[in-house]
Amino acid sequence: MWSGIAIWPLLVYGAGSFELLVILANFRQKGSRDAWQEECYSERERAGRTAAGMRIVGMRITGKVAVCIFFLIAPLLAQRFVTGVPRAAAHGPVFEASAGYTYLVLDTPSRQRVGLSGVDANAFVDFNARWGIMVDSSYARTSNVLGTGHSGNVVSCLIGPVFYPVELGNTRIFVHTLAGVSLVNSAVPVNGTYYLGGTVTRFSYALGGGIERTVSGPLAIRIGADYLRTTFANSTAAMTFQNNLRFATGIVFRFGNR
Repeated sequence: MWSGIAIWPLLVYGAGSFELLVILANFRQKGSRDAWQEECYSERERAGRTAAGMRIVGMRITGKVAVCIFFLIAPLLAQRFVTGVPRAAAHGPVFEASAGYTYLVLDTPSRQRVGLSGVDANAFVDFNARWGIMVDSSYARTSNVLGTGHSGNVVSCLIGPVFYPVELGNTRIFVHTLAGVSLVNSAVPVNGTYYLGGTVTRFSYALGGGIERTVSGPLAIRIGADYLRTTFANSTAAMTFQNNLRFATGIVFRFGNR
């Protein structure tokens, strides 16, 4: 049996990830679930978008992300020092948290690929040596989608089971199946300088795996990749699926012993 102490940080983490998605959705969508706007920019108008203006928008988004990350990390640190009572000899669930870099190869309706970079944060509860549950949240961004001048970003909040088929010493292999919600803010060229730009929030899922290696005490390095299914619109504003590839690497901190 295991106590609620082991699971409550995961629940708070999941709630914080969802709050991050809501904040970014409200910021981009301005009250609409699917915000669409047909835009036309000449080369002069594009040049008129100063670097200072772009930095202001980036700072607003970064500030919101930083606040949410703080609330995600706080309960994880509290879990480490929640009690001074010695651990029992019996093995129970192990809680882990990781944060790092992600690179997303985003599919587009025109079947062109766009590269986005960002941050990835995860929380895990391993129930035993083989099975666990994972909460994954990521944010990736690019400043220009397919030459439209429209910036793009993808925010994903997913949860699902994790399976560890192989463990060799300090190294173990994992596979996961995740489902949740992804927010895609992007653009689709229509004709000439015209394009459709907007935000779509839809059901999303990911299938993948990777390798985790313990380097010292509670610290480990995790490298993974997965197939991420999201939804966006084509040039006629019809919703279409996106087949994306996502790569992530991060530092893992373990709360407990495996």
